[in-house]
Formats: sequence, structure tokens, C-alpha cells
Amino acid sequence: MSNPKELALKGIFYLEEAILEVLFQKMEAHPENPYLRRVEIRQKIGVYDLHPKFGWTLEGTMHKLDAEGRVEQREKRGPYKLTETEYQKRC
Repeated sequence: MSNPKELALKGIFYLEEAILEVLFQKMEAHPENPYLRRVEIRQKIGVYDLHPKFGWTLEGTMHKLDAEGRVEQREKRGPYKLTETEYQKRC
């Protein structure tokens, strides 16, 4: 059996991959408008933030991906798209 920390790290990895895949699909389908808002990302991956004020599930993950240079925002708090570097890795 896995330990709790390993399980959490696997969950975070898969959540990040789901987000990045949704953004990749958007860039492939609509290169002229590759941005998605958080609510659209939530709908596509089926993960909804349970706390109306803090929205920690997706908010924190998007912040992490932005800090790592994997996604970029058009303006503060989104909408988001993959960075060109991340897009090229997935092609």
C-alpha cells in the first residue's frame, strides 16, 4: 500500500496533467483563441472547488503551473493558456 504522501503527489500530478491536456486541446482546436477561464477548465475536467471564497483546488494548481512557467495568463486570474514551451513539449 502507498503512503499518504505518495498518494497525494500522484493525485496532484494527475490533476496538473488533466489541466494541461485541456489547455493543449484548446490550443489545437482554436489556435486563434487558446485561452480558457478557470470555470471552463473546471467543467472540462469535472473538478469543482468546494469552498466558494477560497476555491483552493483549481486556484492553487493554476498558480503553481503559472509559477513553473507551464501556463500563462492573459490578465490577473486568467484566462489561461499553455506557454509555447509547454505546448511544444506536448506536440
